[in-house]
Amino acid sequence: MEQGLRPPTGPRDEPSVTAIKAGKNPNLKLWGLLGLLLVILMLVVLLLPSFVPDPLSGQQTSIPVTDKQTVVKEQSPLPVPDQFKNDAEKALQGFLRIQAQADLDNAEMWAGEAWREAFNVAARGDDEFGEGDYVAALNSYKEAGRRLELILNSRDQVLQQSLDAGWGYLDDNASAQASAEFERVLAMQPDHQQATLGLERSAVREQVLDLIVIAQQAEISNTLPQAAEAYNLALQLDPLYVPAREALEQVETELRNRAFQESLGRALQGIEKGDFAVAEKALSTAASIYPKDLAIQDARNRLTSARRQARLMGLRREAEQFENIEDWAAANNSYANALKIDPQAAFARNGRERSREKLQLHQQLDHYLADVTRLYSDEPLNNARELLAAHQQTPENETLLAEKLEKLRQAVKLAVIPVDLLLISDNLTEVTIYKVGRLGTFSQKQLSLRPGKYTVTGSRQGYRDVLKTVELRPGINGHSLEIRTEEQI
Repeated sequence: MEQGLRPPTGPRDEPSVTAIKAGKNPNLKLWGLLGLLLVILMLVVLLLPSFVPDPLSGQQTSIPVTDKQTVVKEQSPLPVPDQFKNDAEKALQGFLRIQAQADLDNAEMWAGEAWREAFNVAARGDDEFGEGDYVAALNSYKEAGRRLELILNSRDQVLQQSLDAGWGYLDDNASAQASAEFERVLAMQPDHQQATLGLERSAVREQVLDLIVIAQQAEISNTLPQAAEAYNLALQLDPLYVPAREALEQVETELRNRAFQESLGRALQGIEKGDFAVAEKALSTAASIYPKDLAIQDARNRLTSARRQARLMGLRREAEQFENIEDWAAANNSYANALKIDPQAAFARNGRERSREKLQLHQQLDHYLADVTRLYSDEPLNNARELLAAHQQTPENETLLAEKLEKLRQAVKLAVIPVDLLLISDNLTEVTIYKVGRLGTFSQKQLSLRPGKYTVTGSRQGYRDVLKTVELRPGINGHSLEIRTEEQI
């Protein structure tokens, strides 16, 4: 027998199915005595004929008791009642083993009457076992186990039937019945996602239906915004409720139609009055609703025709004002806007080309002036010189450009004027300057180098190399650097 599974027995007073369910052990001593008397009676019936003389022969066949007992032992390891009792105990163990399977968790809830009937049969077996009717108890325990097997085998089918029934009830708005079916599924499989979803939707169905009624009443009274709000609240509770979504789509379509017609009307009025800002705003609103509607394109054409000249002249003046303060990015934007209105406008094309050139020139100058150390390298220095050569003359009204060009000229001059650097060493360290060359050993060495950042290394046999950097700023002399190897390896 497996640990923890204890069948009911007469003489040993062990717990039965009924006792397991009730939480107490039955007293079977009386029934055990009756069982013992039954065994003795059966032995008498079996052995007594051996001592009764055969009436036909007149002779008595005498078999010693000890020999008869030996024969009985060889024919059956256990007396017949004990064998039935043992079989009944094994049948009970089988019943309890099936009951302990994980798939039967909460079966009392989802199997219902079938579960209770199985336990009733097992309880009847307990009674029969206690009465010493082991054959009947054996049959009852087997029947109870068979019923549990049927419940176990039908679990998946019951789960699917309950799930389908739950969705059916929910479609009919029978939320209480739907909840019961989904709870039955969850009793079989607590992590079932569809049943969890169904239970959540069932819990809010009544609230959803109340909101649907409110929305429908709002539609009747032609207060569509309130209807849309009620439908949205219903969908917040149950986003999968199709009737609410379909009704909301219809209401929102009608609201869009009304908003489109109202916006288009304001746009046309603005065009007629010359209030182009109002017309544009209203037209944009209408286009955001139905961008492909033919009325939108017609209104745009009318608006463009009415405002073309006024807008072009305004953009031209705007661009000229930006040029006067050398805001070439803003001027370029104004010309670009003018070209959007009329791609053939000559002033806009010429002005945009001019503003782009000026904007690029200022960006190049700002690039060098933001970090003049770029000029310490040959390639950037040569590029800066070429830029200055190409712009030796500047218009009188472009003072900002002239100022930037002059700053760059001064930076280029300083970038090529060497500055002094005094190197101090120990006459033992091999000194090298990256991109300058090997300087050998010395105590002091005076160098004249272009401004910039230099990497100096020192090495000596048996000592750890040292590395230092020095930045030579333009127009500043008196730089010095001490470098020597001191740490032995």
